Parts: sequence; structure tokens; C-alpha cells
Amino acid sequence: MSIRVFLADDHRLLVEGFRHALKDFNIDVVEVAYSLEGLIDRYFEVKPDVLVIDVRFDSKNVAENGLDICEELLAKDPKAKIIVFSQFDDQYIIEGAYKIGALAFVLKDESTEILDQAIRTVAEGREFFSPQVAQLLARSSVKDRNPTKLLDEKELRAFLLTADGESLADVAEAMDLSTKTVGNLLKSIKAKLDIDTPADFTKVAIRFGLTTTELKSKS
Repeated sequence: MSIRVFLADDHRLLVEGFRHALKDFNIDVVEVAYSLEGLIDRYFEVKPDVLVIDVRFDSKNVAENGLDICEELLAKDPKAKIIVFSQFDDQYIIEGAYKIGALAFVLKDESTEILDQAIRTVAEGREFFSPQVAQLLARSSVKDRNPTKLLDEKELRAFLLTADGESLADVAEAMDLSTKTVGNLLKSIKAKLDIDTPADFTKVAIRFGLTTTELKSKS
């Protein structure tokens, strides 16, 4: 029995190309969507074995993307089997896809054989990591530096204040320390987290969901 796939992507030539190529793998693309409009309703009408969906669509609603649809669909049907199919290898997008419940993330420059493997694995309800995606995730995990795990109490306080946009003098005043001491703390923080600019502090804080308010609630 062939696997029934719903393929959602706004690139029509790509959709037709993969629809044709997947026939050789006994995979039947039973429905296609070129936009996000009405996609969830169509999914429930078709009830495919697997949904393969792109992240970014040329949509009037620029605030909505493929991951938003995935999250909404999984809230309605937690058993939905989803593969995110994208040209973007951004680790945050990849991690986000798995976090919301997608079972696989496949890059568009990977082979049809990889997409076939992903579809078959996901159809069985199992997660699939393509070689490229597995490598990207492994590399990013090595680079991940969680401030709450690597910094001591004073360093974390200085980190959060700096991430919130406070100047060196402001941080020193808030912590009742000399600017020299705070300067040394910031040097240590930069070395431990492998960051450099104030913007880097903010990006890392956002990534790990850290704020000075959160720190106060824990103290």
C-alpha cells in the first residue's frame, strides 16, 4: 500500500517535480497546497498519512508561516505526522520544528531518497533526522552555552543587566560594584559564552528566555 502525502509549498514547479519523483517510491501525493489559506481544513478532509510542509510562503499574512500552521494543526490533532520541508538551514527553525512536534525536518537540497526515508519513517510515527540536519543540530549543540549553567551568580546578574541594555556604569551601580570589577565580570562572561557585543548578550538572553525579572523571581 502506498503512503498518502499532502504536500504544501508555494513553489509550483518544485511541488510537481517531487510529486512525480515520489511516484517511483510508491508514495502518492494525494493533495497539494500552494498557500496556507484553508490548509488545515483541507488536511482534515483528505486525512493524509503524512503532511510535508514548507516553512515560508508568499502570503498576504506575513505573520503566519508553515510552523504556525503545524502548531495549530497539532493542537487539533496531536497524532498528525508532519515533515517540515525547507531550503533554510537555520538551527532555530530546525529546533523550532521539532519542538512544536514535527517528526522530521528535511532540507530541499537533499535527495529525493532522503525525503522518501523521512516520509516512511514519519508514517510509522517515528522521528527522522536527515544526515545534514543531524550534523547541523550536533554542531549547534556544541556551540550552545546556557548562561544559567555556565555563569556564577554575579556573572549571571551582570549578564542579564547588560542584555537588558544597561551600560557598564549602570550595571556597576545596580550591583554595588566598581566599574573595574564589572568590567572583569563582563570579560569572563564573554569568554564563557563566546560572545562579544552588547547585542550578543541580548540575543543569547532571548534565546534562552532569560530576563532580569525572571532572575528576581528565582532569588
